[in-house]
Amino acid sequence: MSANMLGQFNLALQELVESGVWSHDAELEVKIAGTLKNDKFIVIKPVKERLICNANPELKQKHDPSPSSNI
Repeated sequence: MSANMLGQFNLALQELVESGVWSHDAELEVKIAGTLKNDKFIVIKPVKERLICNANPELKQKHDPSPSSNI
């Protein structure tokens, strides 16, 4: 990878920050994607916090979960 490519990459990311698309201190995830050997691209996306959801034990199930109930 040449210094010119890295410079262009840096300018593109800087433009995203300056336009307000991403925060300057956003944590980014960078991956290589594509299915064929010569068909690859770079995916850059912000890392999102995982939402932990705990089921409410007071809620009651409203349907029969058994497989035979769908017949």
